[in-house]
Amino acid sequence: MGYSQASKAESRKRVLDTAARQIRENGIEALGVADCMKNAGLTHGAFYGHFDSRDALIAAAVEHALQQGKARFQARDEDPATPPESPLNTIADVYLNEEHADNPGNGCALCALAGDTGHADGNVKALYTDSLRRLAERVARASAKGTDGLAVVATIVGAITLARAVDDRALAKSILASAHALVMTQDEGDRD
Repeated sequence: MGYSQASKAESRKRVLDTAARQIRENGIEALGVADCMKNAGLTHGAFYGHFDSRDALIAAAVEHALQQGKARFQARDEDPATPPESPLNTIADVYLNEEHADNPGNGCALCALAGDTGHADGNVKALYTDSLRRLAERVARASAKGTDGLAVVATIVGAITLARAVDDRALAKSILASAHALVMTQDEGDRD
């Protein structure tokens, strides 16, 4: 790959990083092309060198945000400094904490986009649905009881959504702690 292709790939990554953060922070509909390009350090005119339309940017940004979440799990799984825990406890710890609730721009796209995706186009819904299914399968494999992963994912996403929505810090902490305790009931028992 020549310098210009490498430079274009790096610019596209900056745009996707920026757009993924912005949609997690402010929602899909709030994403503006000019603002996104400016925050990525590029001109508005450079946009069409990377994307055909705003809808194409949104779909790519949602996919990028979902991939970032997957990469965070993989990095944690591969980090030798991470204390050994049950796989379900790791998932609960990654999701159900104050830092995640307080930083949607750097958090899980499933949590941040739960409300927006219902109004999105079919491509975005398909990406979201596929990621949701994969996480539910991962949760089911991680559970000692072989629980329904969808129930745990719904608990996690709902808890983060509620913790972000309330204006009472103590209540937000309680929501996260209660959801964590509920999720961990699915990890009780012997593993086969």
